[in-house]
Amino acid sequence: MPDVAMMERVLCDPASIPDAAQHPDWEVRYTAAVAIEALADPAWLPTVLAMWRRELARPDYARASVRFVEHVGDTRNAEMIGPLTAVFPADTDDATRAAWACRGRVRQALAFAIAAIGQCDDVLRELLHDRLRDVDEDYPVKAAVARALARVGAAGSIAPLQMALAMDEWCTHTEAALALAALAAHGIV
Repeated sequence: MPDVAMMERVLCDPASIPDAAQHPDWEVRYTAAVAIEALADPAWLPTVLAMWRRELARPDYARASVRFVEHVGDTRNAEMIGPLTAVFPADTDDATRAAWACRGRVRQALAFAIAAIGQCDDVLRELLHDRLRDVDEDYPVKAAVARALARVGAAGSIAPLQMALAMDEWCTHTEAALALAALAAHGIV
């Protein structure tokens, strides 16, 4: 069960963000990232980097397969597909199951926080590039990263954004196109 009191405290009291950023519950860490986004203060960039590193060290959440457990008619229409069930290998530990439940939501929120702050150092920028290059990263994370690079990108961002532009996923493709246009408008080509 999520620590709702801690989540509320984070949103009301920025002094609680450092503790929330390291909290074992991913929903509390997500709330910390959302609070950092709302503050849009570059002073939080070291916390953002520490949070990214923590998220990247978590178990691989791509191990589960997802199966349709039922359908209610013609499955060519998305609304006709019933609930999805995650199926894990028998030896899957609780940390991996928790990572699957999170599935990049904290990473996505951290990318939005960087976009809101509007600046970052080369270490964070390269981390963003790596998320676009990683074939196993979730598309919502890639789209959020492309949006962040529209604000904080540099010449080295063009190649990863061009890779994202070629992806067959609408949000990622669109955000990459917008980011490339934003960089070009600032003379970064």
